[in-house]
Amino acid sequence: MAASKRLTAAEFARAIDGISISERPIAMARSVLVDGMSQSDCARANGVSRNAVCLTVNRIWEAHSAVPAGFERVTAILPKHQASVVRSWIERAPLKTETA
Repeated sequence: MAASKRLTAAEFARAIDGISISERPIAMARSVLVDGMSQSDCARANGVSRNAVCLTVNRIWEAHSAVPAGFERVTAILPKHQASVVRSWIERAPLKTETA
């Protein structure tokens, strides 16, 4: 795992908010991304393959990367007319962070 794949506790909490994942994989990913444990050590400690840890870490890292600061992931089931309003918000929301 690249050394740059680290998250603060707050970033990790925001990354897992709204994604469907059970508690054990969340705990493993937190050990790696927040606490700095190696994926190999995490796999040994949890009795799983390194690949299982890697997949979980990557899933949460991708969730973190997909939600910029100041935004929040929301999952909802809405009537069609309300869903179209939400889709229009998505089209207007500037998801890319501006660079100076």
